[in-house]
Amino acid sequence: MPAGLKSLRQYLKVVDIVLEVADARLPSSSRYPDLGTILGSRARLLVLTRADLADPAATARWLEAFQAKGTPAVAVNARTGEGVRALRRQLAGIAKEKKENLARKGLRARPLRIMALGIPNVGKSSLLNRLAGRGAARTGDRPGITRGPQWIRIEGEMELLDTPGVLWSHWHEPGTALWLGAIGCVPEGILPVTDIANLVVEFLLAQAPELLLTRYGITRQEAERANLLEAIGRRRGYLLPGGIIDQEKTALALINDFREGYLGRYTLEQP
Repeated sequence: MPAGLKSLRQYLKVVDIVLEVADARLPSSSRYPDLGTILGSRARLLVLTRADLADPAATARWLEAFQAKGTPAVAVNARTGEGVRALRRQLAGIAKEKKENLARKGLRARPLRIMALGIPNVGKSSLLNRLAGRGAARTGDRPGITRGPQWIRIEGEMELLDTPGVLWSHWHEPGTALWLGAIGCVPEGILPVTDIANLVVEFLLAQAPELLLTRYGITRQEAERANLLEAIGRRRGYLLPGGIIDQEKTALALINDFREGYLGRYTLEQP
């Protein structure tokens, strides 16, 4: 985080507001720790992306909790655009206020400059494309798509700066790393996929066991007799020579189903 944000400090000097982007499924753990100390008095608006994959009741509680602590926050679904209109209105209000302040000082109006910050793959670029109304920023379903800062012009006299996602130096704390991996915010190959998958299985067995078993056509008797990950691999036909279960392929399939919401909508931490 220090090295990544150091290269962005030059932009912090020229932006008016920071859009801090986090994942609605991990509203706390997918944020930069102590970002307030880095931004200082710079205005900030927290955007929880992928609200369509999180528990809506939990998202409402999180928004209330952030507001209570003085952090303006909105939830959006960049896939459908839900919530983006409300975000646009907030930004337009800030832009209008900025323009009026400059006019009172006798200064020429300029676009509102907005910087988007967030850890890898929380949906920054997809969000900015929604705001821009076009595919101005590169997007993908894996971390590391945005390679360098890029300015995007949007209507309403605003300019958006998309920045690469950066993980903070101590992100691999127990209980945090695997969940970040489960929602796709950790580069592939860093964490064992079987560990992530087993965590997801354990969570789903506690939260929605019937949905998990139905998704993969597994009976309760099968689940009780065998390792569930192996049972899923056998049902899906993910076999290596000799009939051995391909655990890595099975784990990836389960994780992808979880990330895409096929196993339900969940918020993985509470305010």
